[in-house]
Amino acid sequence: MNKPLEIVSQFRVSENDKMALRHLPFTPYLISHRNREITKDWLLRRQEDLDINFGYFISLSFYKQTDNPVIQYLDNHHIRKVILDFFYPHAKPKNRIRLWFFVEQHKSGKLHLHFLMEKVDWDSWFAKGNRKLILHKKTLNNIIGNKFDIEDVGTQALTNHLKEWINKLGRGKKSTKIKSIGEVEQRVHYLNKSLNSFSLPDIEEFNNWEHIDYENSDLGDDDSLSIKGKSNERNKSIQV
Repeated sequence: MNKPLEIVSQFRVSENDKMALRHLPFTPYLISHRNREITKDWLLRRQEDLDINFGYFISLSFYKQTDNPVIQYLDNHHIRKVILDFFYPHAKPKNRIRLWFFVEQHKSGKLHLHFLMEKVDWDSWFAKGNRKLILHKKTLNNIIGNKFDIEDVGTQALTNHLKEWINKLGRGKKSTKIKSIGEVEQRVHYLNKSLNSFSLPDIEEFNNWEHIDYENSDLGDDDSLSIKGKSNERNKSIQV
């Protein structure tokens, strides 16, 4: 009697050991996938260590696009300043809102921007001092009629502020998108997709981990605001 056909993997793994990336041959795809997972895990650990409660996933598309990440980093520096000026028009506090910037490359080679922004306590922000806001007429009517969501008003005001002060940013609805963060892990996974995007053109200026703008992102340790365990000094939504 013939024995039944048995299919055996060429990769021997013990019964007590789960199959993992380290057991597989290092093809270009697996190397890039491994890099993407390692980078995602590192960023999630940074978020936990720095005690950051992200609330928003923001995307900016420019009508004057660049394919040079260095130029984009310089633009990001200006964008960061515009955002901080919106929340803090005068003195900037030490426990200011925190941002992580990620550059994404189109198939054309041109770049656009995503960033994560810390959750905002809009009630607290609107209650402090005078605010110069640009709002749609419909929103103003809703406020007068007491039919509004305070977060929608805040994000709309931020959207219009960005369009007003960032010259390269388009004026259309698609140029600036502010969304709820949703599942942070999924967002961070998406933001690292350039690590295994083989379909992108081979552009010398944009390479691997350059999609993370370390210089303009709050990824470092700052004892005055980011030591884990001092969350009593920061609300779950940042007080601005």
